[in-house]
Amino acid sequence: MAHQFSSGVFCYNKPAWHRLGVVVDGTLPAREAFRIANADFQVAGRPVFDADMQLITGYQAITRMDTGRTLSVMTETYAPIQNESLIRIAEALHEDINMDAVCVLADGKRVTFTARIRGAEADVVAGDPVQQYLIACTSHDGSIPFQLMFSPIRVVCQNTLSAALGLASKQNHRDSNISIRHTKNAHAMIARLPELVDVRRRQFLGGIEELRQMAATPCSLTQFRHYISNVFADQLLGSINDVRGDQRTARPKVLDDLPSWPSLLCKFQGDAIGTDLKASCGTVWAAYQAVTEYLSHEVGNTNQVDEAARKRFESLYWGNAAMRIKTAHEAALLIS
Repeated sequence: MAHQFSSGVFCYNKPAWHRLGVVVDGTLPAREAFRIANADFQVAGRPVFDADMQLITGYQAITRMDTGRTLSVMTETYAPIQNESLIRIAEALHEDINMDAVCVLADGKRVTFTARIRGAEADVVAGDPVQQYLIACTSHDGSIPFQLMFSPIRVVCQNTLSAALGLASKQNHRDSNISIRHTKNAHAMIARLPELVDVRRRQFLGGIEELRQMAATPCSLTQFRHYISNVFADQLLGSINDVRGDQRTARPKVLDDLPSWPSLLCKFQGDAIGTDLKASCGTVWAAYQAVTEYLSHEVGNTNQVDEAARKRFESLYWGNAAMRIKTAHEAALLIS
């Protein structure tokens, strides 16, 4: 299965999209969360032998000690970072975070936790919250380094972990990401973590003020048309024929020629998710949300729902949709 979910626990009575794992009310202490998720296992390097039972020097089999399962074969310089390190990080930050999810992926090859950062949840308008998460992950097959990152993504499976890692790797997010290779020096990072969480909290709250300014700025229909024309400027290049195939009827493209325009307009005028929150209606925030909802929920081939959803997911984090949302954010800040 693409989600590669093996076991886990999800807090705040908020299950994962795949409906697997244990769901609990409220939050849990870190060690208890890892225990319930079956994520408190240890790994160890074991000798590797060839088919004739001759020792292969320079390599080790990284083995999950509770099940005896071999997770990978690595060189002898590879130093496993135990899941205990994830637990201790969460425990060291217990005054700053609340555990939200713990996941074991691919039978234990990757382990991750997601925590809510206290003081990093805020309403753009009343009833429209934005949450910042702290994510920590490690692998026992060398697929990813030990990492700590700040993200709006709640990790519940391999797909969401890949999305969070992809977002963290982008240039403007790299200062919010700590990556440590599996070497003997890996444990030196923990002393910096409380300071980093506090810095990221302040950055998040500064970003919230930016979004609140959008929600406080009116946006007329004329301004919305101009805004969408800027955000989708690349799709308005060139010409279109009023009569298909008849170049004599060619003319420059206008906003109403965009296939997305009717949906974007309906969302701005009241059909979008959250438009029951009257405080955001007719604002720059509503304009921006019309774009993000269209890109995250609607764009794609409606005859192939699963494939369209997969392509939307990839585009939102690594493709054209990610760039367009960035453009939409920047353009929204220019409306006054």
